[in-house]
Amino acid sequence: MKIKIVKYIEKFMCKYLGTEVLEGIVLTLLKDLVKRTGSKIDDKIYKVIFESISKEEDSKC
Repeated sequence: MKIKIVKYIEKFMCKYLGTEVLEGIVLTLLKDLVKRTGSKIDDKIYKVIFESISKEEDSKC
């Protein structure tokens, strides 16, 4: 039953939410993870992702 619910939610999100919305959700969750944990690996992942995003945004302008 759990698997069916998860698959339904996944299909719903992919169908009705755009890529930008899903990226925003993932980035928000990552920010919260970094704030809650003191792990250095989380900080490294956060830094790599946000450096690449800022470079992409700069190149679009």
